[in-house]
Amino acid sequence: MLLQKTLHMGQSLPESKARLASIHSYRRQFVMVTKATVTSSKTVDFSFRGPLGFQAHTVLLAVDSDSPDEIAFESVGGNIEVMGLVDFTEVRPNCTEITLAVHYEIKNRFFAWLDHRLRFVDAFVNSELRSIRSHFEGIAAPYIERASVLPMLETATA
Repeated sequence: MLLQKTLHMGQSLPESKARLASIHSYRRQFVMVTKATVTSSKTVDFSFRGPLGFQAHTVLLAVDSDSPDEIAFESVGGNIEVMGLVDFTEVRPNCTEITLAVHYEIKNRFFAWLDHRLRFVDAFVNSELRSIRSHFEGIAAPYIERASVLPMLETATA
């Protein structure tokens, strides 16, 4: 499945790239990530939890890119195959647009079917991007959006 997300940061392009590259400074902000360990300059051991006991695990490797404002990555091993691209574009001074494009495939057929129906990986990526952005904007606590289980029972807003 393919996901594409865009995030705007209130920093210059070099500062945004430097901040995102130092995962150790914000990995505690991840809500559903169970492991994000940098094992070398181009390798991250990554795990997260999903619904019904799904535990995704993969090792992400940085891949050389033609552009200095792009970071390409792919997975090696684990129960989810991932490849993606992070593109940095300076919109104006102190405003950087970051585009994340990710293609993933869950190897377990049941969880792949479940993700196709519930889009839990999409929800995971959205939640984690909000947490990262909140962290870089100066909010110390991770952002957790409460999903309503039964929206039809909630009070309607005018």
